[in-house]
Amino acid sequence: MTKLQKYNRIAFAIISVPVFLLACLAVFFMICELLPKSYPEYDENKGVISKAEAEKSASKNEYSQYISYNSMFVLNPEQQEFVVPVVARTMEKPERWTERFRFSEEVVQEVVFDEAEPATLTTTMSDDSSSKRKPVKPIRPKRTIDTTTLKRFYTEQFVNLVYENGVNKIHRSVIKERFTGWNLNYIRNGKKRYLAFFGTKVDSNGDGYLNSDDQGNFYLYDIDLDTAKIVNIPDMEIENYFLMKNNPILIFEVKDKNRPKSHKNEVFIYRYNLNTGVFEDIIPDEEKKLHLKLIMK
Repeated sequence: MTKLQKYNRIAFAIISVPVFLLACLAVFFMICELLPKSYPEYDENKGVISKAEAEKSASKNEYSQYISYNSMFVLNPEQQEFVVPVVARTMEKPERWTERFRFSEEVVQEVVFDEAEPATLTTTMSDDSSSKRKPVKPIRPKRTIDTTTLKRFYTEQFVNLVYENGVNKIHRSVIKERFTGWNLNYIRNGKKRYLAFFGTKVDSNGDGYLNSDDQGNFYLYDIDLDTAKIVNIPDMEIENYFLMKNNPILIFEVKDKNRPKSHKNEVFIYRYNLNTGVFEDIIPDEEKKLHLKLIMK
């Protein structure tokens, strides 16, 4: 065997090994591509399909979504009172290999803890004899009753809410139309109780789904009166909100719907009175002009 033949064999061996591995990898991906989706957890919560898409599916005698009921949220255990979110899950086609091996982002339920009570500890200079005394207990201020609360219940999208009060024999579905909501919270203002959430009835971006990608409204559902209303600030889109302690005031972070593209992150702050329904811009126009003037000097 000549040196040239030995060289060719070595070169062939070096080249053939990675080629063989690439071929095996290609066959593996082709098999993954052909395998159907077999796990229900891959079904996505995209919100309800739009009316137009539902009519198309009905004309073909097909359907692409099914209903699922998620974990309930207890409002009052003594009254056997709770809320169950209703989810429309979209049945997906067999996923591509890029989706099969991707990292999925889980939605985590938000938990709100009660505020810790502040403690004041009094200490004094003392000699060794005084150090043998019992330790001074912290002086805690008297806790006042919190007349308002906001608890974050559920961040995923839902198409309906089931309300149940076992003691009073009340059972009802809150929503009566095609709708997708998200960011479900519970608000208590004195004796008044609300379910607060964002939601939409319109497929504003035309992607075939009603979901959080569309322009939504802020809803307040009165649990005891079984009535819902849209809290609307003219030409403004509510993005986030906070409840003031012991005060019926919601603080809204809003964006102007007519803002130019160059102002895409412009945010304004409004206050809303739950009792009176009155809105107020926290920053007066003159102060806004001052803030703008200070950066343009």
